[in-house]
Amino acid sequence: MSVFTIDGRNIGESLATPATTGEHRTRREKFFDPLSRNSIKRLLFLACDAAAVGLSNWASLIAMQRIFKIPRANMSPPGNELLYLPFVLLILCQAEGYQSPGLRRPEKELAILFRAVSLSFLALVCASFIFLKEPEGSQHLFVCWYLLALAIMPLFRLGLKSLYGALWRRGLAQQRALWVGCTEKLAEFENLLSVQRHRGYRMVGVIPASELDGEHSLEASKWTASEALATWDETISKLQVQLVVVSLPSRIPGSHELVREILRRSKAKGVDVEVYSDLFATSEFNFELDEFSGFFRFYAVPGWSRQLQRGVKFCVDMFAGLIGSLLTVLLSPVIGAAIKMEDGGPIFYRSTYVGQNGQDRYYLKFRTMRVDADQLLEENPELRKQFELQYKLRKDPRVTHVGRVLRKYSLDELPSFFSILRGDISLVGPRTIRQKEADRYGSLLPKLLSVKPGLTGFWQVTGRQLTTYEERIQMDMFYIDHWSIWLDFLIAAKTVWKVLETEGAY
Repeated sequence: MSVFTIDGRNIGESLATPATTGEHRTRREKFFDPLSRNSIKRLLFLACDAAAVGLSNWASLIAMQRIFKIPRANMSPPGNELLYLPFVLLILCQAEGYQSPGLRRPEKELAILFRAVSLSFLALVCASFIFLKEPEGSQHLFVCWYLLALAIMPLFRLGLKSLYGALWRRGLAQQRALWVGCTEKLAEFENLLSVQRHRGYRMVGVIPASELDGEHSLEASKWTASEALATWDETISKLQVQLVVVSLPSRIPGSHELVREILRRSKAKGVDVEVYSDLFATSEFNFELDEFSGFFRFYAVPGWSRQLQRGVKFCVDMFAGLIGSLLTVLLSPVIGAAIKMEDGGPIFYRSTYVGQNGQDRYYLKFRTMRVDADQLLEENPELRKQFELQYKLRKDPRVTHVGRVLRKYSLDELPSFFSILRGDISLVGPRTIRQKEADRYGSLLPKLLSVKPGLTGFWQVTGRQLTTYEERIQMDMFYIDHWSIWLDFLIAAKTVWKVLETEGAY
C-alpha cells in the first residue's frame, strides 16, 4: 500500500513531509496520548459532571441557609442530596451524554445538558414529594439546585472542551487519523474543521483515491483494493492510527467493497472509522440508523421545535434590546463628552448595511473615526486597497484615541441595541455587510439575506477581526446552516468573554 505521510495542517506542503511515527514522537506527545482516547474522554466528562452536580448541591444548601435564611432542618435530611448524582448521571447516559462527547459541538452539549438536568429536576421533585415526603423548605432547595446546575454543568463541560482545545493548539492529545480517499476532499475536510477552529484530528497518513481510480474493470479494481490493503495492519501500527477517515468517490468501481473491508479491518484493530460525505454533512435533516434494514433514515426537524426556538430568540432579542438601550442612555453622556472633547465632531455615526430586502438600512454606533475618515480613505490609494481586501484595517489611522478605547471593549456598538429593540437586527446573527461587499458573496448573498444580521455572531467569537474575508463568508454560512437557539446562547456567552479579553479588537 502506498501511503503519502503528512504532518501538519497545510495539505499542499504536507504530502511530501514525513509523518511523526511512534518512534519519533516526543515524550510530551506520548504523555498526553491517553487523553485522545474516547474511553478517557468519557471518564473525564463523567467526573466533570459529577463535580458539577456536587458543587451545585453544596452551593444550593449554602444559598438556602445564608441568603434565604432557611434553616437546615427545614430542608431535606442529610444524605438525601446524594440522590442527585446518580439520577443526573443516569439520565445523561440515557440521553447519550457520554457517547463520543469529543465529537459534539458545544451547542449540542448545552441542549443535552438542559434536557437532562430538567428531566432530573422533575423526576427528583416527584420522587421526593410523593414517596419521601420532604420538608417544605426542600422545594426551594430543589429549585435553587436546578438553576445552579443549569449554569455550573455547562461551565464545567465547556471548560473541559476548552482545555482540550488548548492542548490541540499545541499539537497534543489529538487523534491520529489516516485519510483514505480524494486529496481534494481532504483539503475540504481540513477547511471545514478550520472554519470551526477544531484541531482534534492530526492527519498522519493519506491513501489517495487516485491510486484506486482509473479506467479499469471491476475485477481489476478488486485486485487494486486488495493490494492497497495488503500492509494495512502494519501501517496502522507504525503510524499509531486511532481513526480512519474515508471519502471515496462512488464512481470508483468496487469502492463499497473497499469501505466494507476497511471497516472490518479497522474493527479488528480497535480503530474508529469516520465516513466523510456531503450527504451526511447536511444540516437540513436529522438521520438515524434503521436497525431492521441497515439503512439511514432522514427526517426533518419538528416544526414546533423550530417555532419555539424562534420565539425564544425573539424574546431574548427584545430583552437584550431593552437592557442594552437603557445602558446606552446611561453611558451616552460620558462617552459623548469624551468624543466631543477630542475633536468636537458628532457623537453618533450612522452605519450602513444591506437589509433583508437588499436595500440600505442604518444602525447607530458611537463615532470612533475622524470626521474626514471617508475623505482620508479616498485620498490614499494604498490605504483604500488594503481596506477593500477585508473591509477592515488592522492599524487604521482614521480611528481616534477615544475610538480605540471604545473599539477595544466594543462600547461603540452600544447604540445598536436600539435597532435590536426595533427588530431591525438581532442580537446574534450573520455579520452586517455593505453594498460594496455584496458581490463578494456571489450566489450565497440570498442565503445571507434570508436571516436578520446580528450585533454579534459566529465569526466574531471564532476569530473576531483576526480572520480572512473568505473565512468570514464561510462562518456566516456555517451559522445559517447550523442555527439553533443553543448556538445563539453559546455565541452570546463567548461574546462577553471575547470582549473582556479584548481579543482581536482594533
